[in-house]
This record gives sequence, C-alpha cells and structure tokens, in this order.
Amino acid sequence: MTDEAKSEVKGELTNDASGKPAAEVAPAYEDGLLDVGDGHAVYWRAQGPKDAPVMLLVHGGPGGAMNLKWADVLDASKWRMVFFDQRGCGKSTPFGKLEHNGTNDLIGDMEKLRVALGIEQWALFGGSWGTTLALSYGVTHPERCLGFLLRGIFLARKEDIDWFLWDVQRVFPDAHRAFLDAIETASGQRPRNAAEILTLTGAPLARFDDAGIKLARAWSGFEATLSVVNKPAPKKGADPAQKDESKGDESKGEASVIAAQTDAAQTTATLPEASQADAAQAEPAAPEATREANAAAISMSLLEHHYMAHELPPEPLLPRIGTIAHLPCVLVHGRFDMVCPADQVQALADVWPGAQLSIVDAAGHWTFEPGNVTALKAGGEYLARTLAAKPASSPTPTLG
Repeated sequence: MTDEAKSEVKGELTNDASGKPAAEVAPAYEDGLLDVGDGHAVYWRAQGPKDAPVMLLVHGGPGGAMNLKWADVLDASKWRMVFFDQRGCGKSTPFGKLEHNGTNDLIGDMEKLRVALGIEQWALFGGSWGTTLALSYGVTHPERCLGFLLRGIFLARKEDIDWFLWDVQRVFPDAHRAFLDAIETASGQRPRNAAEILTLTGAPLARFDDAGIKLARAWSGFEATLSVVNKPAPKKGADPAQKDESKGDESKGEASVIAAQTDAAQTTATLPEASQADAAQAEPAAPEATREANAAAISMSLLEHHYMAHELPPEPLLPRIGTIAHLPCVLVHGRFDMVCPADQVQALADVWPGAQLSIVDAAGHWTFEPGNVTALKAGGEYLARTLAAKPASSPTPTLG
C-alpha cells in the first residue's frame, strides 16, 4: 500500500481483546472510513490472509449494509475478504443521504476503494442488488476483475422492478395486500400499480417520523416474506407469531422466525437482505436494538425506493456482459426466488456461456437457505481452484 493510500484509508488493525483462548479469538481485521467525495465516506473492513486473492463482497438492497456472515460460505484460508457499506447505509456516512447516491457513484466508490487499499485485481461476490452492482462494476472495469460469485441475480430491468412491487401479488396476495394497506395508512392513498407505489411512498419514507418508520418496517417485512422458502425454526423463547405494529403487516411473524434463530451479535448480518430491519422484533428488544432495527429498515426502504424511482433501470447489463464473459463466474439462484425470479439468472447465463449455473431446488432468495449455502460454498471453491491454476501475470498487491 502506498503512503498516499495509507493516509486515505486510515484503517486500523482490530482484534478481540476479551482474553479468550487463542482458538476462540475472532480473526484480525482492518477497517476504516474512506472519503469518496460528494460529502460521503464509505466504511470498509478486510480480513483473511494478505497473500490470498482478494474477494470484494457486495451487499444487497440498495441499503442493506455489509453482511459479515457471508464470509462463512468462503474458505477463510483461501481469500482476503473486503466488505464495504454502500453510500447512505451501515456505518457509511452520512446515514440515508440520497444526494450523489447512484449506481455510477457506487461503481466509482468501489474503484476508489480498490486503489486506496492497493489491490491490483479482485473477484466479486454479490447477492441480489449486489449482483447488479458487481456486474455494473465488472463491465466498467473488466481489467480489475478476477471472477464472480453471484447469488439471486437482479438485472434491474423495468419488468424485474414491476415484479417485486406489483406482479408478485399473484403468488403472495396476502403479503402484497398488507403492503398496500401500510402504504395507504402512511400516504392516505392506495396504490393502483407499481409506479404509484413509488410515488406514494417517497415522502413518508423521507420523513423519519413514526409513520415513516412503520412504513419502512412494512416495506422490509414484505420483502422478507418473499425471500425465504425454508424458514428456520424459532429460537427457544421467541414468539413466531409476533407482528409489526404497522397496519396489516402479516409478514412480521415470518421475519421474526428468521430473526429469532440468529446470534444476537450477528442478527442483522444473518437475515435475508430484506429482513435485516426486523431483527429486534424476534424477542422483546432493548431501546438501542429497536433504534438499530429502525435504522436498518429506513436505510433499506429509503434507498430501495430512491434507486427504483430515480436510478433504475441502469444501462442494460446483458448486452455488455461480453466484456467479462472470459472470466470465471458462478451463478447461484433459488428456483422459488420471489424477489428476483429465476428467469433473470437464465438470461444472464445465456449470454455468459462459460458461467457455472446452479438453480437450487426448494430454495428462495435468502443467502442462507441450505441449498444456496451448499451451492455458494462449491462455487467459492471452484473460483479459488480456477484462480490458483492460472499463471500469475504479475504480483497482486494486497492490504498491509
């Protein structure tokens, strides 16, 4: 890392100083805030062997924030893993800022982070919106990419957005009706189509008041309901029937089941991208946990709304895949993904002949459904083997 990069990154080595036996101490990591301009600073974290290939983990949403549990599907001995929170969410600052927050801004942030950390090339691991952003970065900077591990493909076309906001009611009429109920309560009007959902939710979500928070929770709860096919059993003592305060939000019970089985320290990390906001509802929550859950719901719903209303669809991705189609790629998609239907991954595979395609039966959108985890672990191993077999063109600078 150059001196300039070191001064830009301002990272620090962090570890567990709790006095636990060495075998139980959490792996060391580096983290920091990178000033990317436009009044935004992006939080990043890196862990793993410094001489290993680098994997950039690109979170979903938009607004979902980094998920440290994603590291569990990769072999920690074979990857240097870099996480980051996209603009306006997680530990990036300022929270919820929509100005200068678009797809091209995020692509630029990823490239600035690569340069600041002294990384020559990296592979990209993304899920949901993270696949949109990873692919967008790839076709913009193909020379910086080693390969791709992508789960729950979201091409962000108009038909893909319309499915999530409106057409999915053909499969989830009850959850969609509850979602519309919440919008009507917050805005005073009932949406009649996908466009009206975006029109009517913008102002309430931006207010950050009680009504806006209830709508944000309804939005994230709706997405959580669509995300999971194999719901985990509730943790002992949790109430799977507990529901959100917002009118008609019947999805809250299912989101609570997901939340209840997670470790308290990783609650927001292990949920589906859409359901991170609902963690505090699994059990009676402390005020701080409630504040964090509200913040997660707000950032998810606010930024998803902002991107769907103002930034998407992007320049079509499929015609540009030829610039990265020579690179190794693993595509994992749940057959019953109701957030991002599987026709999207098939369309991507059709223009990427060398990609390894795995459509997982009895799985949905959630990263941590058993079939998705198995396929992702195999995909990570495949990428690691493929990159190890390639002759090294030049040394790859790494963190440190």
